[in-house]
Amino acid sequence: MALLSPRAVALPEDRTQPIQLEASRGQLDQKTGVSVYEGNVVITQGSMRLNADTVTIHVKDNNFQRMEAVGNPVNLRYKQTADKPELMGTSQRVEYDVAGAKVTMSGNARLVQGQDVFTGEQIEYDLKEDRVKARGAGANGRIQFTIQPQTATPKPPPAKKP
Repeated sequence: MALLSPRAVALPEDRTQPIQLEASRGQLDQKTGVSVYEGNVVITQGSMRLNADTVTIHVKDNNFQRMEAVGNPVNLRYKQTADKPELMGTSQRVEYDVAGAKVTMSGNARLVQGQDVFTGEQIEYDLKEDRVKARGAGANGRIQFTIQPQTATPKPPPAKKP
């Protein structure tokens, strides 16, 4: 979700890229600062890509405040930093709080980064702290984390003497 704020963590070159938005239709209310885009909405900025059925963007004083995306599902791809695997997420709803630098995915949420998988009814990703929180649905709801162990980097074989 780094597309909406230079404060969010993303590939450094992403922050300088233009934000591209495509949709079947859209409307902007200049008084409220709320714009709504519908119909196969695609938002891209550098390595970030978001696909949703409907996206609502809230702007105040020419600054993005928050974004809500709804879909069946919403798909998100995001390369956080050059040294980390791409982040891929799906859920029924994605909310992005710019000031808090938090992305909240809800409704059958799934977040994958490399071999690590997080699933639950709601997943919150803190962009500043690089922290994931998840919760299940209902009183007995469960979450699942699959975190692969770090593999040691193999040492090169000793050099052969001539």
